[in-house]
Amino acid sequence: MNPKNEKWFSDIEAPQIVNDPNLISWNDESDLVIVGLGGAGIAAANEALDQDHSVIAIDKTSGGGATARSGGIFYAGGGTPIQKEAGIEDTPDNMFNYLIQETGNIVKKSTLRKFCKTSPENTQWLMDNGVQFNSSYYETKTSYPGAGYFLYHSDNSLVP
Repeated sequence: MNPKNEKWFSDIEAPQIVNDPNLISWNDESDLVIVGLGGAGIAAANEALDQDHSVIAIDKTSGGGATARSGGIFYAGGGTPIQKEAGIEDTPDNMFNYLIQETGNIVKKSTLRKFCKTSPENTQWLMDNGVQFNSSYYETKTSYPGAGYFLYHSDNSLVP
């Protein structure tokens, strides 16, 4: 949901911890119920709210899902605005070729190809919805960048 949208800061009820479901009476309706408030759940809720649907979102934890557990790592490849700002040339084909090698047959090629092809526009959508990235580039091969860096490479193509 775009920060300029009047619903951007809609009311959110405090989490309710339920130890015994038999002691709770709950009856509510909405157009969409989202289970899980990781990156995908939050994105789905934003999109639904932008389309004027009512949303109930629930999570068994305090939210963040796998996105939070992974340290917020986001694959910003394929020629994203962030890469361009950092002077990094990349394409969806390059991204696909790297990821197909890394994932093997775990992901269908058609799904992976779509992920790579839409990466720049999906990253832009996140930015348009208030997610802040920076174009700082950690140029050394690493599995996780140093503090203050967003872009990095973990592949062996950077090894001299």
